Amino acid sequence: MSDVRNCGVAADTKVETPEGSMTIRVCAGKAIPVLSRNAESAVLFRMMQDVRKVADVHPVLRITLENGDSFRVAPEQVLFQADMRPVAASAIKPGTPLMPAFHYPPGYQFNTDGGDERVSDRALKVVRIEPAGTAEVYALGVNQTGCFFLAAGVLCGAEKS
Repeated sequence: MSDVRNCGVAADTKVETPEGSMTIRVCAGKAIPVLSRNAESAVLFRMMQDVRKVADVHPVLRITLENGDSFRVAPEQVLFQADMRPVAASAIKPGTPLMPAFHYPPGYQFNTDGGDERVSDRALKVVRIEPAGTAEVYALGVNQTGCFFLAAGVLCGAEKS
């Protein structure tokens, strides 16, 4: 069984819900709100729908971000770049800026938890993308917005509903 199209999240990858981060596997078959983003750029919760396993065994990629967080998705999974252009995970390269859930305004100077000074560019940059074996893969829809945030803070495309 494999029906991965533009949405494929590895079973152990977490999405952001009002109850905190949850693996997509435990969301299967349930109606649970997920953090999303609307056309006006507001971050809000919308209902996940039709969360289901679409592949028992499917190749996945591990994408590691500049903040050290990483996640696993199918190569077909749509991610949004910082300028909101959609791109398949398989086309991501190191340095690609992805749309984050929360960010400082561009040009804002801040200190990291480690004490390093940084300047915000309103993005989470990819530092590494690599094959990460195979996994059960899940797909989902999201009411009204058609997108959702992973717990790693990256905006992803959901199936069209």
